[in-house]
Amino acid sequence: MGKHDHCCVPNCNSRRDDGYKRAFHHFPEDPDLRKKWIVAIKRDVGQAFAITESTVVCSEHFTDSQYSGAIPPRTEEQRCAVAGVRHVYRTCKDAVPFYSKAEIAKSLVKRPAPKERGPVPPSKKKAEKPLTPEELELIALREKVENLEQKNHQQQKEIEKLREELVTARMRCINYVTLRSKALAEETSGMAAGKKMPVFEFYTGLSTSAFDALWAFLQPSEENIVSQRSAATGDSRRRSGGPASLLSLEDQLLITLMRLRLGLLVRDLADRFEVSESTVSRIFQKWINFLYLRLGSLPLWPTWEHVHSTMPASFRESYPSTFIIIDATELHVEIPASLSLQSQNYSQYKSNTTNKGLLGIAPNGTITFVSQLFTGSISDRELTLQSGILDLLKSVPPGKSVMADRGFEIQDLLVPYNLLLNIPPFRGASGVLSEADVKKTQQIARVRIHVERVIGQVKKTFRILRGVIPMSQEGCINQVWTVCCLLTNFKGPIIEGVGDTDDE
Repeated sequence: MGKHDHCCVPNCNSRRDDGYKRAFHHFPEDPDLRKKWIVAIKRDVGQAFAITESTVVCSEHFTDSQYSGAIPPRTEEQRCAVAGVRHVYRTCKDAVPFYSKAEIAKSLVKRPAPKERGPVPPSKKKAEKPLTPEELELIALREKVENLEQKNHQQQKEIEKLREELVTARMRCINYVTLRSKALAEETSGMAAGKKMPVFEFYTGLSTSAFDALWAFLQPSEENIVSQRSAATGDSRRRSGGPASLLSLEDQLLITLMRLRLGLLVRDLADRFEVSESTVSRIFQKWINFLYLRLGSLPLWPTWEHVHSTMPASFRESYPSTFIIIDATELHVEIPASLSLQSQNYSQYKSNTTNKGLLGIAPNGTITFVSQLFTGSISDRELTLQSGILDLLKSVPPGKSVMADRGFEIQDLLVPYNLLLNIPPFRGASGVLSEADVKKTQQIARVRIHVERVIGQVKKTFRILRGVIPMSQEGCINQVWTVCCLLTNFKGPIIEGVGDTDDE
């Protein structure tokens, strides 16, 4: 310790001098007692104050009773008496210094014994009445309301800011939609008029030559469209053209084909053609019934001579007696609210609610039979019975064959007409197909795949059949399904290699 060390207590000027007039004490090693010293002298250990070997507290902060031996001099006379003589002063083990002489004096004053207390005189001030639980709850609610009002004010500012951003975004969107709608209107109106644009087949599913052939066959007019619609719906009441008459008949057919081809929403078509949504709905309903009746009048069911003359080589080599290839397909429909309808529409194969239809094609890929749609729970055999195809098969010459998938166990239904059934063979008792059965399965699969290709072409061309059909369209789904299948024939056969016209 240097001779110029000084007391670390704030506001204390005691320093060590050559006369040893005061005692200086190091901080104790005991951590608890050392902590008490730090608190007592009102210091905080940190960057400004650190306890080292030279950190000391002078004797001015201890009372005489806190020393275990000699007591340091207190007065100037005592200090002169001990000047030049070094003494050792030791504090008691648990001694704690005081901050100031005032605290020392306060500790030495003995508190007088309390007198016998009498009754407490009543206070002149009116005693505060304790708050009731209701008042405390009210205070808490007021604080909560104040907090909520503050938050609400902040949120209102944020809402106003978001509204401004929304208005800006809406204006940008409106400008974009307006420009896009005008472009689409010019594009689609030009398709019906010129029919030379490369996007025509994309929007309608038909080439320009196929569209011209369809138009020539339909020969539409307002009169026959209305009469055909009345025949389809059973309503003989005459209706005027209404707003739909503002559009040409070609534009009305174009709206119908675009809805079938792309599955466009009514609102989208209304914006493109600049008419109301109700007008688009009426046009579609009117034209889908018209197409259903007109295309349904086409002689789809062929003669054997026509089937044989157009038979591809792949059939001539393996199954030359094939008259028709049939297969079932399912359309996903919205789940109805009725539990009984849910059960009827539920398809075990698709694990969903569906409508099921039967499609038949000639060996060259032309669609020759389209059934109406039935509930998804119907079996392939029952579908064949209810579809009406058996009545048409009566006209087929005996000895000809029907090709189908393994699920069509209808051989007994064809026996009365002396017709054969070509389906992949079933596994025997051993559970394994023989070599001959495997070969037959492969041969049938190579040619039967064409009916699946045709079904895929129908759904690929007309996207309205690919999504979930809502219950609101259940009234016209049969017409939509039939029209889409029959329009596919206008695209031409998908199978190449049509055979010669020589007879069998």
